[in-house]
Amino acid sequence: MTDRQLHLLSAARMPTSYPLQLSVDEVAAWLNGYAAMWHPAALAEAAQPPQASVSYDHDNPKTGYIYCTPRGPHLFQPDDWRDRVVRVSAIVFEATPDRAETQRNLLTALQEGVQEDKSADSTLPSEGASLLQSLLDVNDEVVRAFRGLGFGYLLLDNLYEAADHQRLLDAAGFWADVTAAVQALDPRHVLESTNHSDHNQNSAEGELTSGETTGNTPPLETQGTAETSVGVGSSNAPLGYRDHLQAAAGKLQLAREQLYSQRMYWVDFASLSVKNLDAAWPDSLAAGLPVCIAGSGEAFEQLSEQNPTRFAELKSKLLSDPPSTVDLCCGAYRDREDALMPAESQWWNLGTARETVKKLFGVEPTVYARKTSAFHPQLPGWLQHMGFRHAVLISQDGALIPTIRSTAVNWPGPDGKAVDAFCREPLPAHDPLSFFNLVYHMYQAFASDSAPTIALVHKGEAAFDSYRDLLTLVELAPVFGQFTNLSRYFTDATSGDYIGVQSADEFFTDYLDDRVTNQKRPNPVSGFPHHLRLRRRLDTAYTLAALHRAVTPNPGTDEEKLLGELAGVEREIETRGVNNRIPDDLSDRLTPIETAWAKKLTERLQTRSADGQPGLLAFNPCNFTRRVVLEIAGFRGPIPVVDPVKAAEFSSDGAKIVVEIPPLGFAWIPRQGPPGTSPPKERLKLAQGLTVRNEFFECDIDATSGGIRSFRDLRTRATRFGQQLVYNPGSKMIARNVAVTNSGSALGEIVSTGDLLNDHDEVLATFRQRFRAWLGRPVLEIRIELDVKHEPTGYPWHAFFGARFGWRDERAVLFRGVNGANAQTGYTRPVSPEYLEVRLSGERSFLFTGGLPFLQRHGSRMADVILVPEGEQARTFDLLLATDRDIPMQTAIGWVSPVTVVETSKGPPHFGTSGWLAHIDMPSLILTAFQPAPAGEGANRAVAARLIECAGFGGAAELRFARDPARASLIDGMGKALQPLTMLGDAVQVEYSAGETIRVLLEWM
Repeated sequence: MTDRQLHLLSAARMPTSYPLQLSVDEVAAWLNGYAAMWHPAALAEAAQPPQASVSYDHDNPKTGYIYCTPRGPHLFQPDDWRDRVVRVSAIVFEATPDRAETQRNLLTALQEGVQEDKSADSTLPSEGASLLQSLLDVNDEVVRAFRGLGFGYLLLDNLYEAADHQRLLDAAGFWADVTAAVQALDPRHVLESTNHSDHNQNSAEGELTSGETTGNTPPLETQGTAETSVGVGSSNAPLGYRDHLQAAAGKLQLAREQLYSQRMYWVDFASLSVKNLDAAWPDSLAAGLPVCIAGSGEAFEQLSEQNPTRFAELKSKLLSDPPSTVDLCCGAYRDREDALMPAESQWWNLGTARETVKKLFGVEPTVYARKTSAFHPQLPGWLQHMGFRHAVLISQDGALIPTIRSTAVNWPGPDGKAVDAFCREPLPAHDPLSFFNLVYHMYQAFASDSAPTIALVHKGEAAFDSYRDLLTLVELAPVFGQFTNLSRYFTDATSGDYIGVQSADEFFTDYLDDRVTNQKRPNPVSGFPHHLRLRRRLDTAYTLAALHRAVTPNPGTDEEKLLGELAGVEREIETRGVNNRIPDDLSDRLTPIETAWAKKLTERLQTRSADGQPGLLAFNPCNFTRRVVLEIAGFRGPIPVVDPVKAAEFSSDGAKIVVEIPPLGFAWIPRQGPPGTSPPKERLKLAQGLTVRNEFFECDIDATSGGIRSFRDLRTRATRFGQQLVYNPGSKMIARNVAVTNSGSALGEIVSTGDLLNDHDEVLATFRQRFRAWLGRPVLEIRIELDVKHEPTGYPWHAFFGARFGWRDERAVLFRGVNGANAQTGYTRPVSPEYLEVRLSGERSFLFTGGLPFLQRHGSRMADVILVPEGEQARTFDLLLATDRDIPMQTAIGWVSPVTVVETSKGPPHFGTSGWLAHIDMPSLILTAFQPAPAGEGANRAVAARLIECAGFGGAAELRFARDPARASLIDGMGKALQPLTMLGDAVQVEYSAGETIRVLLEWM
């Protein structure tokens, strides 16, 4: 044994107090250089482990020392330092960002050193040269084992530095084990090593039994074997060296436990996307270590089709017995802008993701994770509803989420249902900085976490070599804890800290900037209202099918065929999402299916109706009463204004009729009145001068700008809103004409036209605004049409055409619709596809956006609805204003829901001109979906209704149907039965909590 030492000459050190941001190549060279010095040939005859040293301390190299100089900036060295190295027969090599190149540099330097020694001293023992040559020729598996141990030593040594703690490692014993491992590679010691391997193994196992096992999770040294994992073990490798390395690793583990007795958990994520289907799986998968594979259902589908080998490799690791070490984390079938899409679209995405994974792998995912953030307060309850148990609450796309310092939390929703969420930001495994700063992260985890946790993520790029060093260390001993997946993590490590219900303002994903700047969409704004209306048409078709099934026994094959076609259209609508083309082919495909179900239901209701009475049968797919507008061309004359007709006017162009339709019901309207029926008289001047009005509100149009001067209710006559069109960053709205275009017994309409001008009076855009007030309807309809002359460019929140609304008092509090809930907001960008509420004392004023989700406050008394940012092709937009709505979600969902009208030759149904076919007696329960469902044992037919509570109060409700169901039960979003429901007479009893989503299965015999 000589006093040879190995030194990495660099001013850099692994940071312990704060993370360093050095160049990637510089850090990679540093780590590769240190790892290279753990090559057995370099360790031979060394007196101590390799060290990171300052070059100043080695201005005068010493004989036999090995020096590594990482490529990159370094401290000053004498100009003749290299010559000094040669004169004293020391060895120096350069470390580069490439590990293989670094190792070649080392081996070349060692080989040259042997040759120089032979030339300088002919008496050099041939045995020493032979031993060194044999060490230079060891295979990569053996070298990896030494590197893994060396990485563990480096981490532990710096961890003591971070904790400012005395080093407790048995340094002499540790180095004796390393030296023995090197000597075991000498062919002359193979036999001796073999004879003593059993004794050494028992010794190592004795030192490794330090309490690193929990539950069903095996310690790291049993989570992989030498034959199946990255690291060591080869049929050609000498026996015995591994036993010594395991003993050395055991001493590292013991020293770490004396410093921190807690075990550390390592969570390894692999992010699968459609862009990296050919990337290799993390080495931990092949090693049999726990790993979490996160991807969309679509990505898993494409993986099975485009890369079956890689798919089969993953599927082979998914075993149900014993429990799989692989977690499939899938929170969406397609990564998209779910947080601003309809609730049913979000549930479709969740449910289809689970069904896809189940079909491909035979297991249902229970961990919610996705690349494109779609977090909101209701998500925990929705995940429970859809069968998920855990979630990854981490922003991968820069989205705003609550600031959480815990590794895991128990995250509840407004309905009281909660999921355990993992919150530790993973370190990118391909980045050398992750491993250079690893000691800092480990120290912070040990010092702050109840269950110290480090997470790594693979995003399709090859992991940096230090990752394999870490896995190799894992095989030797659980020096720094154990790898785990999330299913085990929440069982063995922690149940999560309770964080309480999070407000809507805690979550924000900038979909607008992404769609404009990154995706370059032609419909970054208009795609949302278009999809919303298409989804509501789809839900209407399903509702008509469910109502028909509820009153019609023995479903036929033609009905199943129609439902299959409807499901196919639904899949295409949801797959395209808010990126659907406008105009699109899906509307045309949906129309005949919707019409077919409406006609089937009409035929069923008019079975006993009188012939020869032509009329219209209108259906309401919502579970609340609606006053809807029918504009019908070719109407045959005036009809009496009696229930269900609330207002009507007739002209040569047709009829304009306001009809009241019961919830989930129908209304029959005659095509012509009795002979001598006179047109209805005007009860109110609905449009006059610059004002449109009805019995609920008045709206004055400004003659100068063409915008709204005052929108006010008739009770207080206080102005609720004013409005103008704007071009941000600056413009003037100048009206050219404001005129009454309709003033009848049902409709008052004013149209304003004009220009938007810049500071130089140049035309930025021309506009046309239409304001409509219908008798009997408490909402002002606004249609905005723009002809853009100057396209906005740049950041979409700063450069856009929009509609600016103002209110009179800066003390007003804003609320917004968030997935049905009414949520207070102080956020600058209170995005909502539903509505924005301005609340002042007892006044509640509403701006219903109809799916236009991007709102931005302007000062303390104004907010902009963004209409045309860069790239937007749509030019027509619709908005609503209303006052004092008790359940604003009724207006929000009712406005975008279609009214299906069937022209018939028969009179009204025998039980009346209007009526309901299903009824829910609690107005705060909003029906989002009503669909035919598979019938249970003994049942003839079944339907399923999904309801969401929107007022923030729990309670009980009764569900009734035109035909009484035989039984009812609560089911989850995937159709799994939860509990039976009580039938009280003809009513199904349902209890619910505030904000809860429930799904009810109803069956008929």
